Amino acid sequence: MTREVPRRRATTGLLAAAIVVVAFVFVSGLRFPGFGAALAAPATGASPAPKRMSDSGFARIRESEAFRARAYDDGAGNLTIGYGHLIRPGENFSGGITEAQAELLFRQDVERVVNPALDKITIDLTQNQIDALGSFIFNVGTGGFLKNILSYLNAGKLEEATNHMLQFITGRDARSGRRQVLRGLLTRRQFEVALFRNPVSLQYLNNIIPRS
Repeated sequence: MTREVPRRRATTGLLAAAIVVVAFVFVSGLRFPGFGAALAAPATGASPAPKRMSDSGFARIRESEAFRARAYDDGAGNLTIGYGHLIRPGENFSGGITEAQAELLFRQDVERVVNPALDKITIDLTQNQIDALGSFIFNVGTGGFLKNILSYLNAGKLEEATNHMLQFITGRDARSGRRQVLRGLLTRRQFEVALFRNPVSLQYLNNIIPRS
């Protein structure tokens, strides 16, 4: 029995100390609003990671665009080369390019065009959704995304956002010069929307949705 006395005294002392600390925090919280919350909330100095496409997303774009060593019309009257690189003023690819050069242009286009547009999205997205939007932005451009898609995304209206994505399926026919629904664009939009709406991996979707 005598051995239990020191333990009881120690326990009583710890309990009393705990009560004093709780009382101090409570009183301090009343006198200094936010003090208790500052103690309770862990410090988080890290900012959210930027939304960026995955390697699988990059691969899908390259497959959709396909490598072209020589300049060609993209169907909308724009000279294009490599993996869908729109030839900008001052650029000269009259001699054609290699696949390595096309890959470099592709990465630069994603950094210059896609990433700044993704940075304007304020809601959380899955990696599939980011890859789907990245493919859309790369193909359609930032104008169509910022004017027609972004506001729905940031409002959480995902169904409306994907419905508007499906409207970007027309291009200029190479023979007639008239705008019409292009099968390649329709297939691409269908894939992007399916990817956006589906939580499964991109590799799995590649097996069930035909490539354009």
